[in-house]
Amino acid sequence: MKLTIVIPVHNHKDNILKTIEEAKNIQLDKEIIVVDNCSTDGTREILKTLSGNAVKIVYQSRNYGYGMSVVTGMNLAQGEYLFIHNPELGNDFKRVYEMLDLAEKESLDAVFEPRLLGKNFGMVIYAALVSLFCGRDFSDINGNRLYRTASLRKLDPKASNIGFNFKVTRKLCRDGFKVKEVPVGRG
Repeated sequence: MKLTIVIPVHNHKDNILKTIEEAKNIQLDKEIIVVDNCSTDGTREILKTLSGNAVKIVYQSRNYGYGMSVVTGMNLAQGEYLFIHNPELGNDFKRVYEMLDLAEKESLDAVFEPRLLGKNFGMVIYAALVSLFCGRDFSDINGNRLYRTASLRKLDPKASNIGFNFKVTRKLCRDGFKVKEVPVGRG
């Protein structure tokens, strides 16, 4: 299997069905794993209405944090590549084609796509700190992310919260993995 799409969710009742439908429309040999991080806004109830085996849904018993949702998806993944898509960011699922093509052509371990949300002072500072600690120039590491599944597993990520992205990026850079960022809006 080429791709595992992991959709970590926590209280996304307004856009979870649209997000899953967009994932289903990706024309690749894929699996879709939705990890519900103990939603309390009705997202869980919406997910329970889905039938069939097109989507594997994992219901966490409590809020373990964003990073644990990603790790849960990674542990279940059968795809050669793992695509992490956050429903609230507004990034286009179709960018996965470009990201996957780049990863395969350049033998990359990870490809990041910055968030489409407008830049604010906090994001600029965060990006500067990530770049400083990683020795690389990243504009954002919290948008769509594509990993070679085996590479991510080698890192053995442990972070359970939103710090997951920073810790994984830092390990990728520190340990010599090949990482690139695609610009927003390209493609």
